[in-house]
Amino acid sequence: MTAALIVKSTLPAKDFTTITQLGLKALNLAVTHAAALGPRLSEGLVQGLSEDIEKLGEAIPGAKQARSEAVAATSAQNVALEQGHAQMQQIRVAVRRAKAPADVKRAYGIGLKVNKTNMRDVKAAIQQILGRTKENPAEAASLGIVAKDLDALAQALVAITNADAVQEQKRASAPVATQERNRTGNRILAAVARIEGAGRMEFANDEANRASFEALGAGARKRKRAEEEAAPPVR
Repeated sequence: MTAALIVKSTLPAKDFTTITQLGLKALNLAVTHAAALGPRLSEGLVQGLSEDIEKLGEAIPGAKQARSEAVAATSAQNVALEQGHAQMQQIRVAVRRAKAPADVKRAYGIGLKVNKTNMRDVKAAIQQILGRTKENPAEAASLGIVAKDLDALAQALVAITNADAVQEQKRASAPVATQERNRTGNRILAAVARIEGAGRMEFANDEANRASFEALGAGARKRKRAEEEAAPPVR
């Protein structure tokens, strides 16, 4: 919208269905009374309102999809963490049950607590085991650890790393999509308010036409009166 409208990225005061309906009503009034309202409205405001109404229809599902993808990415990361932790933990148990020397147990991270839901903890534990087995393959073989175990552990590490990267990207994009939806909704409300004000002034002495513009802000006035009536008296 080329007109200078001050908008925020916060959630609009009205739901998006109501915003769309108000926007369409205001747009219709602005087009119908274009000759009379033209001098009172900023250049590009009506065109911008039309574009924003269309944009809001695209932004709402976009924001929902971004949030859904963020949730799915988090779920994928949790699955990768759970699987990686399980594989790491069973190797530790096998080393402990094999009654390996204390220094070998320490080398495999036995005794160190790992939060299975913490990505850094699980990655560090897996990397420690992979590092030890790479440096001492004969020791690993003597403990019953075979190539299949290490391949699975390495794959788990890759899965955790990739899932974390995807999750971070999706989590970052979700707020952007939501903010854009909110800004679009707030721009529509701001344009509606401008059109309402212009119509009120233009048709100050024409009650029939003025009523159509007054209706654009009727909901806000009703809520304000209800809040004022509910508020305790000032003494």
